[in-house]
Order: sequence, then structure tokens, then C-alpha cells
Amino acid sequence: MSLASTAPGLLSQTQGYLRAMSVFGEAGTVDAYLQFEAALAEVQGRLGIIPAEAAAPVAAACRSGGLDLDLLRVRSATVGYPIAPLVEMVAEKVGPHGQWVHYGATTQDAMDTGQVLQLRAALGPVLADLDRTVGLLADLCARHRHTPMAGRSKLQHGVPITFGYKVAVWLDQIARARDDLAAALDAASVLQFGGAVGTLASLRDRGMAVRQALAERLDLTEPDISWHVSRDRMARLTGAVAAMLAALGRMAVDIAHMMSTEVGELAEPAAAGRGSSSTMPQKRNPVICEAMIEAARTVQGAPAVVLDAMLQEHERGLGHGYRERMAICDATAQLAGAATLSAELLAGLEVNVDRMRANLDLTGGLIHSEAAMIHLSEKLGRLRAHAVLHEVAHRVGNGGAGFEAALAEVAGETLPPGLTDAAAGTDAAAAMIDRVLARIGGAVRDVAE
Repeated sequence: MSLASTAPGLLSQTQGYLRAMSVFGEAGTVDAYLQFEAALAEVQGRLGIIPAEAAAPVAAACRSGGLDLDLLRVRSATVGYPIAPLVEMVAEKVGPHGQWVHYGATTQDAMDTGQVLQLRAALGPVLADLDRTVGLLADLCARHRHTPMAGRSKLQHGVPITFGYKVAVWLDQIARARDDLAAALDAASVLQFGGAVGTLASLRDRGMAVRQALAERLDLTEPDISWHVSRDRMARLTGAVAAMLAALGRMAVDIAHMMSTEVGELAEPAAAGRGSSSTMPQKRNPVICEAMIEAARTVQGAPAVVLDAMLQEHERGLGHGYRERMAICDATAQLAGAATLSAELLAGLEVNVDRMRANLDLTGGLIHSEAAMIHLSEKLGRLRAHAVLHEVAHRVGNGGAGFEAALAEVAGETLPPGLTDAAAGTDAAAAMIDRVLARIGGAVRDVAE
């Protein structure tokens, strides 16, 4: 029933990770199963499936706590699953009415529905943290929509962009991944109640009424048909969790690189002792980014595990349940921690605008080569212009003349005023920023940094 921690150190102490681990821990798991059993008794008592006088004592026993978890752990190991011994222990507390606990249900009904309840409890706060992250990114994007910096391709300078454009790329993916996660969670919030092989045979003609009422009681969607062996919803949700983590991790990869000594354009929020080295006191390591990146990489295999769980035999498979649970619950806990860290990272992110502008000049003007090539193509043709700029780059890179002087030497050409300004060529980027902000409801502000 428990979930072993595999989170990196910093992430494992975040509010989000600890909250999710509480949901998926032994006590949280037992609570979810008991929530199912209590709701089932209440619904069946109201519908006359079990004696009305039995429903309240059964539900009360499920909510009163006080179960011996050590004993439940031992009995679960013997049986192979926790539900049968859990039902026995609740029945013992209820006394004469104990025979009505878990009436008409099967182990996987309680385990599947319990897992759904846990996922909703764990991912609700995660979505709230992600909403904060999206808001912080939108604000950062709007504030820096005119802040020039080097755009990089294969870790090399490409053409000038704005920091706002870079942030908008992060924001676009993170916001879409957040929406996909919310949709996948909604699609997975489905009751499982079908009895032995899903047909509700034990309840005869009352089974569908119980299922409908139970779904309403637990605020879950009622399925068209039992999903004991149909794990596609869980596979979709696990994929959405992993994709959300990858989107956060992709942002963290950029920020970590921009924190490197040679780049120095960004810095994580400062905190006493955070990111320090045991031997190099000058270091300020990107530990928040590192924790987010490791979390994203840790869960990359989770969707494959849950996809494998879709390959089940007949009306109840074997050898899948615990693997599926471990994969999706661990991935969710990792995401919960990363979501907390992402909001913390962005809330205190330090942006070095001067360093961004200085880095634009590191190549002596070569970052404007594409703009110069397009301009010269009208006169020389694209291939000849490309060859000219390649020779110019060779001369500038070898410590010769500056960019425009080298161009004059090689081709006897001069560039029109403004072509090598950092803002030149960013009109379309600004339009894309505006579209991203408009889509997520962010304010499109014109703030020059």
C-alpha cells in the first residue's frame, strides 16, 4: 500500500511532494478504500439493498479510524491484496451488521475507485500550483517582451530574440500541458463498481441503480461499462503527468544553462546555503532546476508501464495492478514536487538584462549574419550571399575585422541602418507573444526593460 520515495533531495521536501506522498501513503490509501466502502453502504442502505439500520454503523466504522495498520499489513501480505482483510477488520468493528460491508463489490472495485479518489486529491493542488506557474510566466513574458538577448541553436548563437519570446515558448507548452493534465484527470475521474467480473451479477436488477447512486455520492462519472481491464484512462493520465513534468523540465534546462558562469543571464532565487558546493564556496548551483529535470527524467518510463497494464487477460488480468499503481502514483508525486518548485523558481527568478545585452555582442556582430544574408540575397542571390557571409564569419571568428568591416572587405557591401539593431526582425516574435498571452488570458503589456 505504501509508495517508496524516489524523488531528488530538494524536491522530496517540497510542500507538493509531501502532500502527495501523504495521499498515496498507507494511511491515505486505507482512507480512500474506506471512503469507497462507506459510500457504498450509505447508498445501498438508502436503496434497500442492505438493511437501512446497517448502513449507518458500517459507514461510521469506515470513518472512525483506529484500524490496526500493522495487522492489516500482515494480513494483506498473506492474502495478496488489502481489501479482504480491510473488510474483515471493519466488519469486526461493526458487529452483527458487519456482514453488509462491501456487499456486492469486489477487491478491484475498491482499489480502482480508491486510486481515482487519491489521484483527484493529489492532482487538485498540483493544478493550482501550475496555475500560479502559468501566471508568473505570463507576467515575466509581458515584462520582458522587448528585452533583447541571443537566440541559440544547438547551443550556438543564432539570431537575436527577446527574453519575452523565450518565456512565451515555455509558457505556451506549460499551459497546454496543464490543460491536457486537467482534461485527463477529468476523464479518469470515473467510478469502478462492477463486482466479480464487472457485470454486477451479484446485485441482479439493482446493480445499475447502485452504481449510478454511488457515482453521484462520490462525485465521480458513471462509466458506460466496467473498466476493470480497460486501463486507457489511466494510461492517458500517466502520459499527461509525464508530459507536464517534461514541459517544466524543458524550462528548467534553459534556465540552468542561462545560469552558467559564461552566460550569467539568469539566477535562481537566492537562499542561505542553497546550491552551495562542499569544496567551491563561490558556486551557486542551479539546484531547483536540477531537481525538476531529474523528476522529469525519472518518470519518462511511467507511461510505458501503464500502457503495458492495458494488455490484460479476459475480465480480470494479473501481474499489472501494483506496477501500474507505483508508476502513476510516483509520477504524480514527482510532478507535485516539481510544480511547487516551478512556482518558487519563477517567483524569485533573477534576470540580468545587462548580461543578456552584452552576450549579444560576444561574436562581434555575427549574430546578425542571417539578416545580412537575406538583405544581400536580393542583390547577390541567396547562395552567393550565404558564401559571402560564411567568409565574413571566418574572418571575424579569427580575430580580424568587425562584422560590417569584414563584409565590406569581402563583398564591398554595406548594410542599411538598423539592420543590425537587436530589435530588428522581432516583430513576428512579438506577435506570437501576444497570441500566447491572449490565449491564456494574460495581459498583453508593452513594458520595455
